[in-house]
Amino acid sequence: MQLIKAVRGTKDIIGEDAKKYMYISNTVQNLFENYGYNFAKTPIFEETDLFKRGIGEATDVVEKEMYTFKDRGDRSLTLRPENTASMVRCYLENSLYAKEDVSRFYYIGSMFRYERPQAGRQREFNQIGVEVFGEKSPILDAEVIAMGYNLLKQLGITDLEVKINSVGSKESRTIYREKLIEHFQSHIDDMCGDCKDRINRNPLRLLDCKVDSGKDYYKSAPSIIDYLFEDERKHYEEVKKYLTIFGVKFTEDPTLVRGLDYYSSTVFEIVTNKLGSQGTVLGGGRYDNLLKELGDKDIPAVGFAAGVERVMMLLEDYPKNNPDVYVAWLGENTIEQAMNITENLRKNNLKVHIDFSSKGMKAHMKKADRLSVRYCVIIGEDELNKGVVLIKDFLTREQKEIAFENIIKEIKGE
Repeated sequence: MQLIKAVRGTKDIIGEDAKKYMYISNTVQNLFENYGYNFAKTPIFEETDLFKRGIGEATDVVEKEMYTFKDRGDRSLTLRPENTASMVRCYLENSLYAKEDVSRFYYIGSMFRYERPQAGRQREFNQIGVEVFGEKSPILDAEVIAMGYNLLKQLGITDLEVKINSVGSKESRTIYREKLIEHFQSHIDDMCGDCKDRINRNPLRLLDCKVDSGKDYYKSAPSIIDYLFEDERKHYEEVKKYLTIFGVKFTEDPTLVRGLDYYSSTVFEIVTNKLGSQGTVLGGGRYDNLLKELGDKDIPAVGFAAGVERVMMLLEDYPKNNPDVYVAWLGENTIEQAMNITENLRKNNLKVHIDFSSKGMKAHMKKADRLSVRYCVIIGEDELNKGVVLIKDFLTREQKEIAFENIIKEIKGE
């Protein structure tokens, strides 16, 4: 019988990867909750129109990458390719705008895009992210960027560069869009196939081209900063000021536009050169128009997302989740007391490993050493009769005889 394997583009998270995943998840929870964010979970599939309207029909995600299918009710559903549109739908559907002035959420979960699988990029991938609704202050933009940067630093990831830009409002982008088309139109014969298609449908994506980015006409393209309205320029300057106050070094990148249509005003990416050409670890920005598009509400919003698999590739130091204690029992008469000791240790918040099959002392010590435990609790026939155990400290290499009732006190140093 042929073995059924995981679908191409999906990957099991086990072993060391599972330890990294849980470390990232726990760090995310602790840090984001310190900033006042609450966890939110949305369904992994939504009505297809949510993503078409929210992300933009002219984007690569909607045109090429979505997993879309008809259910038995002949409804078009899509596995979520990103979570911002879903979070906006959740916020609007639950009328959270009527319950609180500002809503702050974080999430972690699976997303789905049909792309060529490669290192750090799968068809089912995991993202962590934040979304804030109801606040338009540039200080929030800077705080969100700083929070993402601090998360990566707290995870021990170095060699990071924060890139920022402003893509203005719909009105200022309309003016800039025409200037961009005018500039690139005269070079259309030299442009790659994707950009020839983008020039009229989604001209801002021309700035995101990796094929033509080294050409002179690309480098001389007009900058969107020159077309910002006065209030938009002021917002951008305030973001930069508060990033400096928050201790975040940044680089201004006038070609940074992000790949989704819903962005406005501040956009940013945090990149590293440790992942080659696909160096973006975390990215996001402000999307004040999206709630109007999806729910006819003039409510400002900002957020970011980061690919967990890419973050995992950059982790060098993380908790190995080894047991604190190994319980070694010798002789069939000792197993009941060994299990009682094990259960008591676990009730006192200690991670304990015990085997259910009989072993000799040498095998027990070898297993305990391989698990990198700090303590080994040993109980044999003699110890059982005396009401004691032997506790071996693998750090100091000392061994003590301890009464049953003092095991917890000895191990926890109380």
